[in-house]
Amino acid sequence: MLNEMKENLVKKSLYFGEAVLTSYSQIFFTENKVLASILLIVSFIDWWVGLSGLIAVLTAISLAQAFSYSEVITKKGLFSFNALLVGLGIGTYFLPGIEVFLLIIVGGAIAFFSTVVLMGVFAKYGLPFLSIPFLLAMWLLLLAFPSFSAITINTESLYTSNMFFKLGGNWLVALIDGLQNLFVDTGFDTYFLSLGAIFFQFNILAGVLISIGLLLHSRVNFLLSLIGFFVAYWLYSFLGMYTGSLNYTYYGFNFILSAIAIGGYFLIPSRQSFIWSLLLIPVLVVTTIGSDKLFIYFELSAFSLPFNMIMIGVLYALKIRYDQTKSPILTAIQQKNPETNAYIYDSLPAKQYAAFLTSIRLPFMGKWTVNQGHEGIHTHKDFFKYAWDFIIKDPSTNKEFKGNGYVTSDYYCFDKPVIAPAAGTVVAIENSIEDNEIGVTNSIHNWGNTVVIQHENYLYSKMSHLKKGSVVVRLGEVVAEGQLLGTCGNSGRSPYPHLHFQLQSTPEIGAPTIFWPLSEYLIGDDINVGFIQKGIPTEQETLSNISVSSILQAGFKWNHGDEFELSKTNEDGVVTSFPIRNEIDIYNQSFLYCLTTKAKLYYEHNGKTFSTVNYLGSKKSALFYFYKSFYKVVLSEYSDLKVTSKFPVHQLYRFPLLTIQDFLVPFGLFLKGNFSLTYKAPEQLFNNSKVTLLSTITGNNGQQFYTSTSEVHKNRKIVIECKTAKASKIIITWENKLLL
Repeated sequence: MLNEMKENLVKKSLYFGEAVLTSYSQIFFTENKVLASILLIVSFIDWWVGLSGLIAVLTAISLAQAFSYSEVITKKGLFSFNALLVGLGIGTYFLPGIEVFLLIIVGGAIAFFSTVVLMGVFAKYGLPFLSIPFLLAMWLLLLAFPSFSAITINTESLYTSNMFFKLGGNWLVALIDGLQNLFVDTGFDTYFLSLGAIFFQFNILAGVLISIGLLLHSRVNFLLSLIGFFVAYWLYSFLGMYTGSLNYTYYGFNFILSAIAIGGYFLIPSRQSFIWSLLLIPVLVVTTIGSDKLFIYFELSAFSLPFNMIMIGVLYALKIRYDQTKSPILTAIQQKNPETNAYIYDSLPAKQYAAFLTSIRLPFMGKWTVNQGHEGIHTHKDFFKYAWDFIIKDPSTNKEFKGNGYVTSDYYCFDKPVIAPAAGTVVAIENSIEDNEIGVTNSIHNWGNTVVIQHENYLYSKMSHLKKGSVVVRLGEVVAEGQLLGTCGNSGRSPYPHLHFQLQSTPEIGAPTIFWPLSEYLIGDDINVGFIQKGIPTEQETLSNISVSSILQAGFKWNHGDEFELSKTNEDGVVTSFPIRNEIDIYNQSFLYCLTTKAKLYYEHNGKTFSTVNYLGSKKSALFYFYKSFYKVVLSEYSDLKVTSKFPVHQLYRFPLLTIQDFLVPFGLFLKGNFSLTYKAPEQLFNNSKVTLLSTITGNNGQQFYTSTSEVHKNRKIVIECKTAKASKIIITWENKLLL
C-alpha cells in the first residue's frame, strides 16, 4: 500500500512538473524542455515575479485536474500558459502580501476559465486562442485594482540595480552594466529588453538568456525574432517615432512573437513565410501605436493585443483560401519546431496537396485510361473543368473496343464495376435512363445514370454515364470505400461507353466541379509500375488502384495495445531486445512506442499503404532501423513496383551541417535525403510465404546512409538485414509477442 502511494505521488509530481515546464515554453509555441527550463529560471530573476507566475500556473493545472480535463493537453501547458502570464503580471504590478497571493490565485482561475471558453469557441474555426485569456484576466484585475486598498503597487522592479545586487552582489551588477554598455545604442539593448518583457522581466540579462534559449531550441525562431524586431525598430525610426520609446513601452515583444508565429510556426518556414512575417510588421507597428494611445485613456497597457489581433485575422484569412496548395502553406502536422516542420513537409511525396486531407481514390478496379482529363478539349470546360473521363484500352492494340465498336458491348469498359472512391453516404441516384447507341447522345439527361456520395461537408464525388438499372445502392445508404455502386454504361451525353468522375462541393447531379487530387494509385503498365501518393491524372495515363498483398497487409496491420519483440543483432553477435507497444494518442494518431528508450514512431496505415509520419527519440533503438527500412511501403502485390520519396534530412545529418541548414531553412534546403523501395520477385508464383523488400536511403551526391533487405513473412514475422555508414551488417527481428 505504501509503495503504491509512493508510486502515485511520483507520477503526480512528474505530471505537474511537465505541465509546469511546458507552460513556460508554450509562450514560444513549443514544448522544448531546455527552453522551458531557461524561461523558468529567467522568470525568477525577480523572485517575486517568478513565484507569482509559478503559483498561477499551479492554480490552472490544479483546476484542470479538478475538472478531469485531458492530462495530455494539460501536460502540454495549454490550460496554464495564460495563467503564467497573469501571475507574472501580478507579481510585477503588486508588492508581496497575503492579499496579492489571493489575487494571483483568482487571476490564474480567470485565465483558466477564459482559456476553456475560448479554446472551444476558436476550435470551431481551427484558430488558436493565443494570449487572449491573459489579456482578459489582466485587464479585469488592473481595472479592479483601485478598489483594493490593502494592495500596494510594486515599484522595486523599476530599480533593477538593487534587485541584481540582492541577487548576486556587485559582480552581477557589474555584469549587467557591462551588457548594457556593450549593446547601448545598437538596438540590441531594446531587443533584449523586449524579449525579457515577454516574461515581465524588464532587464537585459533576461533577454540575453531567452535569446540563448531560443537559439538552442530553434535557429529559425532565433533568426525570426531578430528580423521581426529590427524591421519594427527601423519602421519606428522611418515613421518619425522615437525608437527609445520601445525601451519603456516594451511593446517590441509583439513584433518578435508575430514573426515567430507566422514565419516559423503556423506556416511552413519558407521564403514566402518570411516575406509574410515582414509584410505584417508595418501593420503591427501601426496597430501597436494605435492600441497604446487608446488604452492610455483606461490607464491600461495594450500588452499583447496587437499580436493577437493581427495573428488571428491573418490566420483566418489564410485558412479560408479557396486554394490551399499555394504558398504560404499552413502547417498541417505541428511538430513544435519550425525546422522539423520544414523537413517533414519537404519529405512529403505530394506536399503540394498536403492540405487535401481526405483521400479520394479511383472509382474502379483494374487498369483504366484517362480519355479526357482536367480542362479537356471536349466537355471539361468552365464549371466542369476538374473532371475525368475513364475508359479501358487493350494494351496490345491501344483500342478501347473489340471488333468494329458498333455496339456498347464491344467496349471493354461497358458493364465493368464502378466502386465508391471513399467511404460516405449516397445522397443522389439516377438509375432509369436508357443507354445510348454508339454515336448517339442524350442531351436532355446530360449526366445519365449517376451516383453521388457525400464524403464530408462540402466534398462529394459523382460517377456518371452508368448502365441503366445497374445501380445497386440506395439513397441514404452508408457505403465503404471500394463498395460496388453500379457498372459503367453509355447513358446521358455519352457517344460511347465511359465513366465520368468528378468531385464537387454540393450534392446535386450537375453541380460544378472542384479541384481535388486523387490518392494512392498506380500508374503505368505491368513492366514499369509507379506509385503516386496524391496526384492529378492526365490524359492517356493508364491507372489502377492498389491490389493489396495479403502478406504485407497482415504484416503491417496491428491492433492498439499489441506488443512486439524487436531485437537487434550487431556485427559481433550481441543481441539487444527492445519491447515495442502499438499505441494511439488523443489526436487519433497511431504510434509504435519503444518501452526501453521511450522512442516513438508515428505512422499511418490506411489499407493501401504503410507510411511513417515522424520518428521521435533515441536513434539507438532498433525502432529507428525499422523506421528507415519501412519509411514508405505500398502494400501492393506488384513485384515490379518502385516507390520513391524524400527522406527527412534531420534524421540523417548532424552538427555542423544540420545546424547550418537550420539557419538556411527559409531560403531552401541544400541537404538531401532520398528513400527508395523496390520489391523483389517472389520465389514461387503461387502461395508465396514471404515478400522481400529492398530499401535504400541516400543523401547529397548519392552518399549512401542506409540499405536494407527485409523479409515480411506470412506468419507476420519480419527480418531486416541492414547496413549503415558505421556497420556493415545488423539483423533486426520483429515478432508479435502473442505469436511467439
